[in-house]
Amino acid sequence: MSHATLIPQIVGDWWTIATSPDIGDYGSAHQQPMDFGLWRARDGRWQLGACIRRTACGGEGRLLWRWESESLLHEDWPSAGLLLESDVNSGETLGGLQAPYVIAADGQYQMFYGDWVSICRASSLDGKQFSRHLQADGKSALFNEGQSANTRDPMVFVHGGSYFAYYTGVVHGVGAIYCRTSRNLHDWSPATIVSRGGAGGCGASDAECAFVTQAPGCDSFYLFRWHSDGNTSVYCSDDLYDFGIDHDDKKIASLPVEVARIIESEDGMFISSLMEDYTGIRLARFEWQAG
Repeated sequence: MSHATLIPQIVGDWWTIATSPDIGDYGSAHQQPMDFGLWRARDGRWQLGACIRRTACGGEGRLLWRWESESLLHEDWPSAGLLLESDVNSGETLGGLQAPYVIAADGQYQMFYGDWVSICRASSLDGKQFSRHLQADGKSALFNEGQSANTRDPMVFVHGGSYFAYYTGVVHGVGAIYCRTSRNLHDWSPATIVSRGGAGGCGASDAECAFVTQAPGCDSFYLFRWHSDGNTSVYCSDDLYDFGIDHDDKKIASLPVEVARIIESEDGMFISSLMEDYTGIRLARFEWQAG
């Protein structure tokens, strides 16, 4: 494995994989697709799950929707229906669901999402139909950074037999990327701030859409973090708990994307982004280049 720092690079043109869907009675002229996850279901078809905001579902106006496709190279994926909506009986905020992120673990598909206050989890055998996990108190919340911190935008990176959950929290108006770890998806460690501030700022929307990965053949870890200026900063670190607090010493690049996800398949490597006007979701080819 190499310790050389590699630089992320968007290659070629974007293509649109999804636009604002017809969501029936919940539909609104103002609805927009937002944070999302991409994964491959058990039948081999690619899945896109996204938060749709400004709908008519009540409360905060957000729900989770799904599309699917046989290939990442296809445009305009067919809509596949409702992925999940809030359940107030499980303690979730009405219309508060945000940012689904799915991994394969324990023989199932595990979906992490925000409910406006907490990070929650649901699971699926086929990677399409998900059921939420409830805690001993009958609620879906796994953890949060306080009732007013709008804990959201989870992603989970698996390394060394542990699950690293990275997510956004806004405590006393300061936005940051937090991390908690688990060996079993049930019991989670106390939170650690892993990224905050620097040139990207420390406002409520300056530490969102976290994505952590490794480049092929590289020991280092890379954090993609979106800021309210519309760009995603990329940080490189040897420490999964430290991508830079109030400085940019670990920053290596800035990309004009929002909700960066790096996806690998037999067709190559890809990067995702929301469209700049929030009318859809797109993909482009991606590669790591020598610094």
